[in-house]
Amino acid sequence: MRQGRQRAAIRSAGPGDAEILAQVHIRTWRQAFADLLAAEVVQAHADNAAEQWARRLADPGHAAYWVAERAGQMVGFSWAEAAGPGQVRPLELIGLYVLEEHYGTGVADDLLACAVGEAPCFLWVAHDNARARSFYARHDFVTDGQVRRAQEFGGLTLVRMVR
Repeated sequence: MRQGRQRAAIRSAGPGDAEILAQVHIRTWRQAFADLLAAEVVQAHADNAAEQWARRLADPGHAAYWVAERAGQMVGFSWAEAAGPGQVRPLELIGLYVLEEHYGTGVADDLLACAVGEAPCFLWVAHDNARARSFYARHDFVTDGQVRRAQEFGGLTLVRMVR
């Protein structure tokens, strides 16, 4: 059952969120990438997810991490980082994931707004993830012709979108 338009609570993620954030991350990957990533690729990331999130949240550096919650349960997250000199835009949206049962409820819109606002930024999205590409296009992102193969994701083809 889809949730109504009641807004999720969005807050900054902290070190205490690492374990549940890792669980939500892997669950959203399994939902969003079921047809795009091999199960062993997802499992390899799942095996290290809690440790990686603990490290990221303990020392965020130039990154900002946001989580969305409904009824006290984490339902999605986003993360952006300062891109540094020489990049196509000053800010990169690294990830934005929402649990499938919360698709279409505005959670992703709110997470995007918290992560990057209206700032010029870029992101990499799976070429074959039509849902995600459509979402970003609705938020004024366009593909710029840059493509890369992400070996860490089993050779998944990614396209760059900019705004």
